[in-house]
Amino acid sequence: MNRCLLIACLVLPIAAASGQTDELASREARLETLREQIGALQDRLAEDRQRAGGLEAELGRLERRIGETRTTLRDLEAGIQRRRERIRELEADIARRAERTTAHRQQLAESLRATYRQGRTPALRLLLNAGEPARLQRLLVYQARLAGARTEAVQAAESAIRELRDQRAERADALAAQQADRARRQERLEALQAKLDERDALLASTRERIREQDEQLAHRRDEAESLNQLIEDLRERLAAAGPGADATVDIAEGGLVWPHQGPLLARYGSQRAADLDWTGLLIGGAAGDPVNPVAAGQVVFADWLRGLGLLLIIDHGNGYLSLYGRNQALYANVGDRVTTRDVIATVGRSGGRAETALYFELRAAGKPVDPMSWLQSRDDDD
Repeated sequence: MNRCLLIACLVLPIAAASGQTDELASREARLETLREQIGALQDRLAEDRQRAGGLEAELGRLERRIGETRTTLRDLEAGIQRRRERIRELEADIARRAERTTAHRQQLAESLRATYRQGRTPALRLLLNAGEPARLQRLLVYQARLAGARTEAVQAAESAIRELRDQRAERADALAAQQADRARRQERLEALQAKLDERDALLASTRERIREQDEQLAHRRDEAESLNQLIEDLRERLAAAGPGADATVDIAEGGLVWPHQGPLLARYGSQRAADLDWTGLLIGGAAGDPVNPVAAGQVVFADWLRGLGLLLIIDHGNGYLSLYGRNQALYANVGDRVTTRDVIATVGRSGGRAETALYFELRAAGKPVDPMSWLQSRDDDD
């Protein structure tokens, strides 16, 4: 009985420490996922803010052009109205002149008829019928003046009518041209207004998206801070429990093998977003390429996490963890012991990523470190 109690006392701390190690690895993976989400949100926010700034500048230009077009339209309206009033005045003047011309023509017609009745040589008849020479002379002068006045009046009336008709035609052409210009301006204004409405709607949706992403980013940061604090608490509990069974694994700088031989797409410490840097390596490759552990160890996490997709975490002991994310498939389970010869996953783009690549991260004492200092050198290290 005493021996059973002793065995239980020895096994329980080891089991507790193993459970805490698994929980720590899971929490650290979740923290990395949150960092991935924060980086993606910050990238989208930067793009949306830049896009919103461009839209606001374009809106300013459009509104200025629309204001200028409205001012031009107002001036055109005033000019058209003035010309319409002038044409109405010309119409009235033409009517009056036409009426007077009609009277002149009636007088001329009566005169012509009287002349016709008198014959083609009224002056000769006056000479034959007149008695006194002085009276005859006065009649001839009077008749000549009357005929000339009538002719001049008719010619003046006809000339005025022609001039007014020409002026009316000119004004009508000007009015038609202005109306055509007004139609073009109005069409341009409508097109600009439609474009302005479109930009207004796009800007509103962009601002709403920025607001939503700001809220999401704040939420992710709060969650990351809480999770980070929880990981620190777990690490303190693990430290208090003492070293685990995997503490004998030897991890040396420059001694780790590469998990995949693809090209480096992103390095540790390079800028990922406005205020977030990469905490691991992004290694390019083809879908289905094999992924190997960088060193021997035990799988402590093998599941899908938002942001990192299919993720596998290996505990190498002595506080070292390696993370392999965005995989196409996972070939190891939690609790499996693996070596550098084992294929633990295949390269993919899980987690909603556009490019096919392996995300690799190395942690020492719970904090990300530059994997390039620990991996074996290769040709593209510089």
